[in-house]
Amino acid sequence: MKKLTAILLSLVLALSLTVPALAAPVDGAYTVDGEPVPVYKPGEALGVIGGADGPTAITTTGPAWLGGLGVDLSAFNSLFTTVNSSVERVPTEEYLAGHPGLEEELKANAYDYFAQEYGEYWTVEEYMESFGMTEEDFLDDMVQIQVSRLVSAEAAQAAINTQKEALGGVPGQVGVMVNGTYIKFPDAAPEAADDRTMVPVRALVEALGGEVDYEFADQKDSVRLFIDKYTINFTIGGTTAVRHTRGTDTGEDDKTIEMDCAPYIKDGCTYVPVRFLAEALGYEVGWDPLYQTVVLLDRAALAAEIDQDFTILNKVQANKGIGMEEGRNYRADMKGAVSLTFFDTLNGSKTYKADLTAKQLFNTEAASADISLKLSDNAMEALDQLLTSQLGADYEEDAALFRTVAEGLEDMELILTRDGSVWFRMAALDELAGTDNVWLDFDLGEEMGELAFTQAGDTTIGSVLTQMMPCESVTEWGSVMEMVELMGKLYGDDEFTTSGGTSTLTIGLDDLFDLYKDMGLSEDDIEEAKAAFKEYKIVMKVDSKGGADVAIVMETKAQVGVPSMKVTMDVKQSAGNVTMNMNFHIANLGEVKVDLTQTQKTTTDKPLSEPPEGSTLVDVDNGAELLIP
Repeated sequence: MKKLTAILLSLVLALSLTVPALAAPVDGAYTVDGEPVPVYKPGEALGVIGGADGPTAITTTGPAWLGGLGVDLSAFNSLFTTVNSSVERVPTEEYLAGHPGLEEELKANAYDYFAQEYGEYWTVEEYMESFGMTEEDFLDDMVQIQVSRLVSAEAAQAAINTQKEALGGVPGQVGVMVNGTYIKFPDAAPEAADDRTMVPVRALVEALGGEVDYEFADQKDSVRLFIDKYTINFTIGGTTAVRHTRGTDTGEDDKTIEMDCAPYIKDGCTYVPVRFLAEALGYEVGWDPLYQTVVLLDRAALAAEIDQDFTILNKVQANKGIGMEEGRNYRADMKGAVSLTFFDTLNGSKTYKADLTAKQLFNTEAASADISLKLSDNAMEALDQLLTSQLGADYEEDAALFRTVAEGLEDMELILTRDGSVWFRMAALDELAGTDNVWLDFDLGEEMGELAFTQAGDTTIGSVLTQMMPCESVTEWGSVMEMVELMGKLYGDDEFTTSGGTSTLTIGLDDLFDLYKDMGLSEDDIEEAKAAFKEYKIVMKVDSKGGADVAIVMETKAQVGVPSMKVTMDVKQSAGNVTMNMNFHIANLGEVKVDLTQTQKTTTDKPLSEPPEGSTLVDVDNGAELLIP
């Protein structure tokens, strides 16, 4: 399985070179069963148990007879797992010895604790009777459970503190992170006041590259901030600030900002609400309760910083599509062919084919496309046989429905507008509804509509990666930044060699294994991967205008349980014109071939911005259903 995982990972890395801007984010750390590790507060019950190795998820079935009675087993799972595990995992006696008076406190709280956690299901008397306990046994069990949860909470908090400190934060102190970096507060710490995070203004402003002026125009208790292109004025004790734009003829008016709590002075330091200042400067503001940290994010600045290392790849990104101009119309034609062959030395190999054609008209406000996906006759026959074998004779109507839909793929239309409106039509809808020209009506929303019409030249590697940046999670920041680092090692500018106006990137087997090491794979896993590969090479050439030519070859050796495989791919892309040829061969099983071409040009034809008059619209968003006779 490790070998197969390494092989698949290598293929993903290879394919990512052909679509670098669409790389996926990596999941965050410090979670258990997908849930964040909790921060313990006195009196809280935690859903994890702990030991020397830190937090451990509870996964137990509990007593089946209670489930049969329709009882929610989650509380009992927690109880039984904690009781069974705490004896072995939690050093109860040692813990209590280090906390004088705690045992008496936990015993005094035992009945209230049981009622809070399990009283919905059992009384104390029923619990003791079921397990043959005396009151002393019951009290000891409740102490065990509460101690185990305290130990778990402390282990979880210790892990959080370690991570926070490693990132530059101060454990036990409210933190402020700007674009992934914790701000240092040397003289005074941020604090919570009326559910607001208040921060020493000088440290925050200087971290953002600005200056603070406390004396100007003889105005008492007035403060003036110089940050970026702005001057921000406010008064201690007031809740109104004014933002001015420095310089002349900026075209940006002054802005009055209402703060939801007033700045104040404490121990000689001026404190301001961090949200007011961050939003005044255009930052997104989030809060990570697990790490007690305010997260400030300037996506544009962070994207610009990332893009400094990807100027070559950004040329490719800008060259992916034809540049659109206001008032002009464009046409894109796509043709594709897919063939799937199953090898059979006894009865003869069988090949199934599908042909894709698409004609798209678009401008800056709308796009419409005619699409056809045609299956070969033997592919339709195989589909029919599959439906019959799976559904059986009793479901002939359902099988007929699937056939109708498959045939309808040969005649489809799609319309999309900048405001997010979408209409879709296929010939099968008319037949199913018993009427002509049926369109499904969707609404993607304005944000998605705008995104769909974003020009390729406006999208950079940095802008795509920063869209993955969370604004409310400290740990996920590290995961995304790991991806940025990995992408830099894959195809940052330093990985290319440039000669005669052409930049060339080559990734071979040794480079692949170095990447594995950087990604944290063990030496044993890397050695297994080395034994599995026969060939691995990626060559990417980028011309001075951003046209790209990518060639990929990956071949693996036959391993126990995994046949040998070979993938070859050639992609050429320039100004919206693309050709792609791919072959994926699995020894003794079959192969898939894909050929694709796309061309773009200007045209006088305009795209549809709505279905033709007289069409039948089915509003999918409002739950309308297409009635099938």
